[in-house]
Amino acid sequence: MASTSAGPSSAEVAGLSRMAQTPGISKPQLQTICVVNGLAKTGNKADLQRRIVTLIRECEQRGDLQRFNEVKQSIYNNARVHAMAHQPLPNLPPHPSFYSPTTPGGQAAYTNMAPNNGYAPNGYGAANGQRPGILQQNFQYKHSPFYEMVTRIGDLRTCDVMQQHRQTVNVYVRAQDYPALQQCATDPTSMRVMAFCAAGNQGIQEICFPYQSELKVNGGEVKANLRGLKNKPGSTRPVDITSHLRLKPSTYNNNVEFTYALTSKKFYFGVYVCKVTAIDELVEQIKKSKRIAKASVIQEHAVTKKASDPDVVATSQVISLKDPLSYMRLVVPCRGLKCSHIQCFDATAYLQLQEQGPQWICPICNNPAPFEHLAVDEYVKDILTNTPKSVEQVTIEPDGQWLLPSPQSEEKNRPQPETSFVDDDDLVIAQVSNRQSNTATPSRSGYAFSTPAQGSSREGSSMPPRSTTSSKRPIAEVIDLTLSDDEAEARPIKRANTQANGFNGWAQ
Repeated sequence: MASTSAGPSSAEVAGLSRMAQTPGISKPQLQTICVVNGLAKTGNKADLQRRIVTLIRECEQRGDLQRFNEVKQSIYNNARVHAMAHQPLPNLPPHPSFYSPTTPGGQAAYTNMAPNNGYAPNGYGAANGQRPGILQQNFQYKHSPFYEMVTRIGDLRTCDVMQQHRQTVNVYVRAQDYPALQQCATDPTSMRVMAFCAAGNQGIQEICFPYQSELKVNGGEVKANLRGLKNKPGSTRPVDITSHLRLKPSTYNNNVEFTYALTSKKFYFGVYVCKVTAIDELVEQIKKSKRIAKASVIQEHAVTKKASDPDVVATSQVISLKDPLSYMRLVVPCRGLKCSHIQCFDATAYLQLQEQGPQWICPICNNPAPFEHLAVDEYVKDILTNTPKSVEQVTIEPDGQWLLPSPQSEEKNRPQPETSFVDDDDLVIAQVSNRQSNTATPSRSGYAFSTPAQGSSREGSSMPPRSTTSSKRPIAEVIDLTLSDDEAEARPIKRANTQANGFNGWAQ
């Protein structure tokens, strides 16, 4: 589709062609230029350069200035050689801002609409407003209390099915093109840049990265857990890449590289500026929002319910004042509104766990406990307020009254020190062992070596006859340690008997 305006001049075409053939441009950079312009990326370096130059000349022949500008911008974004460092960037239409000036209070308004000038957020677009691997965002990520998405920076990239090979998608970001990135530089505590990925492009989506994937920013690997729990989408978190980006100078072109492999479905990768909320602030929100009244806890107490049933004998129960996750004393006791147990977990420890791997499951009953359902239990809070910090558990009576553990129960639950004692059997064995060790070992020189008499004599032999004394050692005295002292004294000791034929028998 030709542009209605005048096409590129011959000087611009010649200059851009020479730039595409600059030896300083590496093969991976040329492959990226081909991919973003819809060209094949296979072949050697000369083949890639030839395809790019052919595309530039086609734009000249068609008079397509818009297409020529996007090819020119893609080359400038990827060609990082010393010879080009002193050349000014081309004059291109400004990048679209995702900030709406009509937003009340000057707040940033997140939008999924593509720019109406045909250019993508990284400065180069397609004649039809869309390039291969880049699309509009028709979905939203599931809400999280830890961050709020402000705006997307760069393109939303499609990660096609890749069952046998590796594939890399790139998102290019220049700080001067996105005002929101300046807020990340001035307020890094609350404004962060995060990389997201989803497995669908419609409706509400969980964060889900391909199982085999890695993330690099400006050539450096980002250490992050991209897998989460197997077969559980949403159990991972977005990757914070703020510290890896170069926000100054603003003209630097940051390259976010996402490599993946062995996928059987499409994924969608994007980079967003987010406003984060600290855990301490979330805990304060829980303390100020929902509360479970003390009277309602006593009324709905499981023991009280059992006491109302005449067939069930009401008994007391013991609850722990320690958090089941951190094993520390509870500070802000909370639980989900759908939890029927009285045992609580600490709000800070629970939120720290969900920030690392969001599941929002109660650690006590495994029922869903999302942030919106968390509430402070005033009954347990009253117990914590009126008990010393050394108390780790209390007893709750059927009527809802709680009691401190008695000294006897504390002594019973306290671990006893290990005692060392000597058994009588050990003494006997030790004495026997000493007696055996004191027995001297007979010397080998006291034995006369001989062989048993054989049926056939050695007649005619000039050798003198050997002694008939056995060459074997006498078997040592054996003591049965399984017998008691009385039985050992009553039973006679077996002694070794050496017969003339050389066989060592036993004699009573």
